Amino acid sequence: MREGVSNEAADQMANMKKQGMAEAAEQLLAGTGWLPALLRTARATQGPAGSPQAECRNGGKDTEAYSVAAE
Repeated sequence: MREGVSNEAADQMANMKKQGMAEAAEQLLAGTGWLPALLRTARATQGPAGSPQAECRNGGKDTEAYSVAAE
């Protein structure tokens, strides 16, 4: 809660029971995009201009663009 919302929010929840704490955290964190460190992944970087994804102009129906991912 300290990282995702605020120190004050975490302090207010400190004496709650587990169920109430989980429900309050869910409401406070909704829409923030925050995830615990264990669930975070590195941000995807945009590929070079010549990448198959950049060249796909037929509405995403180019199966060649995904051939590497399928392997």
